[in-house]
Amino acid sequence: MKVDRSEQDQARRDRIARVAFELFAQRGLDAISAQDIAQAAYVSRTNLYRYFPSKVHMLLAHFEKAVAASRDDALERLRAGASPQLVWDQVTLRMADLGVRYRHLVGAVGQAVLVAPPTLNLTPGAGSDGAAPPAATASQSSAPGLRSLLPGDPLRTALTLAALVEPVLLAMQTQGRLRPEANVSMLSVLFVDACLLALLHGGHRDQREVLRDWQERFSLLMYGVMAPQSAARSTDDPAPAG
Repeated sequence: MKVDRSEQDQARRDRIARVAFELFAQRGLDAISAQDIAQAAYVSRTNLYRYFPSKVHMLLAHFEKAVAASRDDALERLRAGASPQLVWDQVTLRMADLGVRYRHLVGAVGQAVLVAPPTLNLTPGAGSDGAAPPAATASQSSAPGLRSLLPGDPLRTALTLAALVEPVLLAMQTQGRLRPEANVSMLSVLFVDACLLALLHGGHRDQREVLRDWQERFSLLMYGVMAPQSAARSTDDPAPAG
């Protein structure tokens, strides 16, 4: 049977990223060499660099898969009728857990994503003018620009993170909790930046402290985009919170 070369390449790329992450999780990014990864993944160093230009790209590629899985789960829950608030709580809980569990890798992820070049027209679901898409397209938001970026590219990771947040905000907009003119795509990017900055500078001891920090930052970001009736009741039923 003929082997599909693209599938073979993808399987090898996934294996390298997975093995690299396991090594990074055990010993830290700086303690692992390219040779360590090549040996553990059963590839040559030449092949290693054929798939990923750096260790950070390997780390980001594996991280993207975890984020994409969370997004798929969030979309499924939203389609099943779960409230955006509940879905948001579950998403932030999972991301906070990863942030605490792999705090020794957060710096590399955060710095790579935060310095990624801001390309508004690649923002998930955004139109060519950067405007937010109709709320009804929440389940279709796919960031076409992702397909033109290699796994592990910092911009691809940034967009993948934003694509995790956007469907929840779009569902809130559909329910009338966010102003209809709010640019949900841009708000998603700001949420991601706020999360990463909190993890980089917060010095959190546990998951609860991460969620409390995120809640404060999210409240500030949501203040100007909440629909008037939602803002009036935000004390009892806050906007996305951890």
